[in-house]
Amino acid sequence: MIPALMLLLLCQDNEYVQKLDKVKYNLAVRSCKEAERKLDSDEATAIERLTRIIEDGDLPKKECTLFVQQTDAYDPPYAFLPFQYRARARMSLAAKAASSAEKKRQLEEAVRDLEESVKRNVRSSASFLEAAKADLQKLAAASAPAAPAPASAPRDPPAVTLAALRTKQAQLLAENRFQSARLLADREGAGLPDADRAELVSRAEKACRSFLTEEMRRFRGRVQQVASVADLRAMTKDEFEVTFELPPPAEIAIAHPAYDWARRQAGVFADVWANRKPGAALLAAAEEAAPLEEGGENPWFRICEGLAYRDLLGEIERRMASIADAPKARRDPLNAEVRERLGTWTAFVEHLGTRASWVEEHSKALRALVDRQPRELAELEGEDLRSCFEKFPVEPGLRALEDRLRKFDAAGGLTRESRRKLYELVVAARSFRLFLEGKGEEEVCRGVRDDLETLAKVGGAADPDRFGPRIRRVYDSLR
Repeated sequence: MIPALMLLLLCQDNEYVQKLDKVKYNLAVRSCKEAERKLDSDEATAIERLTRIIEDGDLPKKECTLFVQQTDAYDPPYAFLPFQYRARARMSLAAKAASSAEKKRQLEEAVRDLEESVKRNVRSSASFLEAAKADLQKLAAASAPAAPAPASAPRDPPAVTLAALRTKQAQLLAENRFQSARLLADREGAGLPDADRAELVSRAEKACRSFLTEEMRRFRGRVQQVASVADLRAMTKDEFEVTFELPPPAEIAIAHPAYDWARRQAGVFADVWANRKPGAALLAAAEEAAPLEEGGENPWFRICEGLAYRDLLGEIERRMASIADAPKARRDPLNAEVRERLGTWTAFVEHLGTRASWVEEHSKALRALVDRQPRELAELEGEDLRSCFEKFPVEPGLRALEDRLRKFDAAGGLTRESRRKLYELVVAARSFRLFLEGKGEEEVCRGVRDDLETLAKVGGAADPDRFGPRIRRVYDSLR
């Protein structure tokens, strides 16, 4: 048997609102939600709000599952049921009415709203309609003169039937009150056979399980749209609450591992969103999600692991980019921060029992990134161009040294200090060669200008007097 809630989800029409119409529907949805919260507490206000929505000719889409497009994506669906909600508010007023006439009026108006809702394919309204009609019939029977009972007839209390409890339970299930529906058998069905009571409990648990499965599917879809921790933190408060909204636990009648996990981790997502915790805090949520399905192959693990990995990757990439041009005094603290973040990831992986293939790939990517530390070029130690002047002619030796130094630079991965030494030598070697070729000082300066600009980016010549006054003037020509 398909639970009543699943019938609601399957049969209720879906309507999509394009961006051009989003403003009026956003206001209508907000007003409808506010009214929905007041159905049993402030019925008059709820009825007034819902009546304005129902009578608004600019809102043709009613009694449907509504999807409103905000940008390129649609908001999570909302059960936009103003006719049903107004009927339920009227039924609540009828239950509180002091006079039979007022009760009858409210129930008749509720029946009209519910008939309209059912006509618009809202299957969940059928149980409310049945209940409203039953109350009207009871009211009519109570107002009719009672036939005198035979003097000898015993007055037994009315028996609670399984059919009556099924009807009452169907209404509770339509309202997503699963715990109340489950406890109905104990509270009102004590006189029923055990098999009938077990049936009522089973129906409530199955409906609750179907409801949570669908809710968690929607929750997963919303959370999967959050591509990064940066996207998470860019959300407004309303966007965050809508994305991470979960059914309240009070009326949940079963244990549901994914739902229970999500509720436990709600605070972690909120702390990361508010920047009270780093994105890596989601690794703990991923670790707790890993056992939910065999081998860690489950969406909850992938969502949290992926968000935390991408955040750590970005943090390490930013620091590695700074390390490449940082002096040693700045490079060492940055390296410590990189190692700390890699250590956070490593500890997470070590705690996992079974490692999924993509986790191993993520580990390799992070280690490879950290391993790209800039290195000191030992070949530069002691190089002073003297070897180039030991053979005649000198120019080929200077050119060979210059080419070799440029190959070191092209290979990349050098510290700022090594690149500074390297380009100090490149400028000197090229300048000497151009002077030996008969170039004037001005022409030599132009010939090494690009190398001088590169040298300037890493701090300029450390010892501009090292190669004599002519080369000193070349170093100074960029100032």
